[in-house]
Amino acid sequence: MFAKLFTVFITICLASFTNLCAYRLGKGDVPWSPPRSYCPHCHHPLYWWQLIPISGFIVQGGHCHFCHHQISTYDTVCELACGLFAYMLATPALFHSFLVIITIQALLFICSCDYYYQCLYPLSLIGLLPLFLIIPSWSLPDLATWIIIMMVLIALAIMVRLHWLGSGDVIFIAALLFTFGLEDTAVIILCACLITLPFFYFHRQAHLPFLPAL
Repeated sequence: MFAKLFTVFITICLASFTNLCAYRLGKGDVPWSPPRSYCPHCHHPLYWWQLIPISGFIVQGGHCHFCHHQISTYDTVCELACGLFAYMLATPALFHSFLVIITIQALLFICSCDYYYQCLYPLSLIGLLPLFLIIPSWSLPDLATWIIIMMVLIALAIMVRLHWLGSGDVIFIAALLFTFGLEDTAVIILCACLITLPFFYFHRQAHLPFLPAL
């Protein structure tokens, strides 16, 4: 149990930093400059207790301690979700838990880049390679499956051409196809569509981030 809780703690702490990296890289900055985090509205540097994942948001009552502007719940939701996934997937085996942490952070980085800037860094997909070790039943697809996967990717490319999907969505779906296979990927896409439909209906956004749902 201690090993599991330690994995959850590390995952939540890293999730806060991963979101920071995604936010700053999208702005053209580097994660370590400026050295201290700041409020995006009043730009006041944050105190150490404001940077504690989850509890910092709760202690401040969801509003900036300095300018009282409402703080986005995105970071806190991500930290909670990452902690939950780490608790579900971690095992007493240290190496397995290490792979789980890497995979969760890679998925969060991909999710946050799309959420903030609707972009995907292809190199971030390298962080999903541990999935092949985490999934015990993974094996290379047979020839028939490869043919179907190629047909699906061609259909997705047409959707990109018609501006129904972003190129980052297609790249990520291709990674899912290769990792989980056709059936599981279809279920993932279906669930993602069901998640995003209410947001699209109520907000009518022209560019709705789809990778967070995936």
